[in-house]
Amino acid sequence: MPLRRPRRLLLAALAGAAAIGVGTAVPSLATPALPVDLPVLTEIAATDLLPAVTEAAGVSLAGVWFEDGKLMAGTWDPALAPVLTGLGATPVVRDEPRRDTGATLEALTTRTAGAMPAGLASYGVDPRSAQVVLDVVEGPGADALTRDLTAGLDPSAVRVERVAGAPHRQAAVAGGDTISDGNRRCTAGFAASDSAGDWVLTAGHCTRGSSTWYDSEQATIGTGARSAGDGIDVGAVPVESGSASPTVSGTRVTGSKVAPVGSSVCLYGSTSGRSCGTVQRTDVTVNFEGQAQSGLTSVGTCAQEGDSGAPYITSDGQAQGVHTGAGGADNCTSYFTPIRTATNALGLSLTTG
Repeated sequence: MPLRRPRRLLLAALAGAAAIGVGTAVPSLATPALPVDLPVLTEIAATDLLPAVTEAAGVSLAGVWFEDGKLMAGTWDPALAPVLTGLGATPVVRDEPRRDTGATLEALTTRTAGAMPAGLASYGVDPRSAQVVLDVVEGPGADALTRDLTAGLDPSAVRVERVAGAPHRQAAVAGGDTISDGNRRCTAGFAASDSAGDWVLTAGHCTRGSSTWYDSEQATIGTGARSAGDGIDVGAVPVESGSASPTVSGTRVTGSKVAPVGSSVCLYGSTSGRSCGTVQRTDVTVNFEGQAQSGLTSVGTCAQEGDSGAPYITSDGQAQGVHTGAGGADNCTSYFTPIRTATNALGLSLTTG
């Protein structure tokens, strides 16, 4: 498939906690002051802490992200500060009125359901400010589009940012790198399996309409690719048993713990090679060629044509997702389908080693 260009738009309390929470009240866009009495966390430790923090905060959670060795946990409830501190997170007590980002996302989804506007790149929640961010492409009509999309929405719950270019998927019309069906070149992702055998994940816009796939030496690696439905951009190529290694460029895949916003992940593309950056947002809706693709994660890293299907992984081997496309200045905002979404959509299990 030729390069596709988009035309539409685009997150149990510890009863015995004895520590006193040091909460920081911040306005939406302020940088919170960090307490000094909590230990510095590695990204791995912050990832491990994330589920407990999410469960403890419940409906009062107002964003969670990794920053300067701290797992920051926004909350609307000051009483939660001691609990969050006791868990090892840094509470950020928001003193502005509570915002309903879920309702804002739902409204935007309804407004763009019929036809995604050409100038809308993406939208998703920024946990640092507990706001929904709309990325609008620079150009004529940007102001009018912004007015149309935000009319009637809670202005404190929405932030508009201008981006230089629209996102696009990144399968290349070329052969000879990583995997190719003879018409397009993509990137092999993670190894996976089911009761029928072994598979290699890649992007769904690569596998749709394809059959036989080849490696960089034009040797056949599999026939009968599978593609997910329901707007999920993942696919899989069947391979011989034992031929799919549970590694990414020498890094062994050890699991699939979700890295929090602010932590670093690396993409390994057949064109870009190793390209690393920080997780920017989760549950982002992106406009690819007039089709809304939801549930993606955005990363501040660059990608190129041919990288479609590439794996994103952390330094300790936690699989994060499968590359679907990129946009913005120099294609340096990249998007992936979370790995659990990918495997569930295909009925596969991630292979670890």
